[in-house]
Amino acid sequence: MSYPQPKVSVIILHLKDIPCLVDCIASLNKITYHNYDIITVHNGPKDKNLIDALTPISQHILKIIDTGENIGFTKANNIGIREAIQNDADYILLLNDDTEVSKDFLNILVDAGEKNPDVGMLGPQIYFYNEPQKIWFSGAKFDEKTGSISFPNTGETDTKELPTPKEAAFITGCAVLVKKKTIEKIGLLDERFFIYWEDVDWGLRVKKAGMKNLVIPQSKIWHKITVSLGGQESPIRMYLKTRSRLLFAKLYTPWTLRTLYIKFLRDIAWLFFKSKDRDRFKKACAFIAAIVDYLLGRTGKGPDWLWNK
Repeated sequence: MSYPQPKVSVIILHLKDIPCLVDCIASLNKITYHNYDIITVHNGPKDKNLIDALTPISQHILKIIDTGENIGFTKANNIGIREAIQNDADYILLLNDDTEVSKDFLNILVDAGEKNPDVGMLGPQIYFYNEPQKIWFSGAKFDEKTGSISFPNTGETDTKELPTPKEAAFITGCAVLVKKKTIEKIGLLDERFFIYWEDVDWGLRVKKAGMKNLVIPQSKIWHKITVSLGGQESPIRMYLKTRSRLLFAKLYTPWTLRTLYIKFLRDIAWLFFKSKDRDRFKKACAFIAAIVDYLLGRTGKGPDWLWNK
C-alpha cells in the first residue's frame, strides 16, 4: 500500500461473551494494518467486568459504548457508525465479536477499496472457526423473482487457488467494510430490522445507488458461530427472522408475500398439531406474533414473553 493508510474504525457489537470478544480483539492486535481504532458497542448496561477485560488488551480501543439494554444489531451498530464518522473514519468495519482475523485481512480489503472507486462495501472470505478450511461466507446471490438468497461456495473446502474478487448481492454483517462516502450516500442500517435481513437490505441499497459489493477471497477471517439468541430454532430467533423476512419482502419483493404467509401458516399448523417439540406452542405463537407485529408496523425487540426462558 503505497498511499497513506486511510483511517478505519472497527465496530464490534458485544452482548455477553467476554472471552470471545477478548479473543477477537487479540487477533486484531496482530494485524499489519496500523491506522485503525476499535469501538466496542455493548448491547446492555455498564459492565465493570467488560471494562476490566478490555482496558489492558489493546491500545487501539477508542471507546466502549453501553446501550443500557439489547437494542438490536442495527440500532447498536448505527450508534457505533455515528461515533466512527464523528472521529473522521474513512472506512467503517462491522465485525462480529465471535470472529478471529488473519494478519493481513484489513490491508487487503482497504487496498481493494482504494483501487476500486465504484465499490461501496467489501468483505473477506469467512471460514468456520472449528473447520478452518471450510467456507462459511464467500458471497451471496439474490433472486429478484422469489426474493430468496443463495450462498455460493458455502460449505466447500477451500483450495489454495483463491478466486479473484467477486461481486455479491450483499456482504454479511458478520464482517463488512464500508466506505464513509457509501454511508453518506445510502444511509445507515435500517433500524426496522432489529436483526436479520438488515445486511441484505444494506447491500441492495448499495447496488441501487450504482456501486458494487465485493468479496475479496484473499482476505480471511474465521467465525465461531456463537448462538446469542437461544439456539438456531429458538422462539425469539424464529420471531425476529419471520418479522424481518416479511419486512424485507414488502420492501423488495411484495409479490412473494402471499407465498410467505402460506408457508408460515403451514409451519404454525405443523407446530400445533404434529410437532413433538416441547416448545412447539411457544414457537407457533412466535410465528403468529411476528406476523401480527409486522402487519401493525411494530419494530424493536418484540414481546417480552419471547425473551423469558
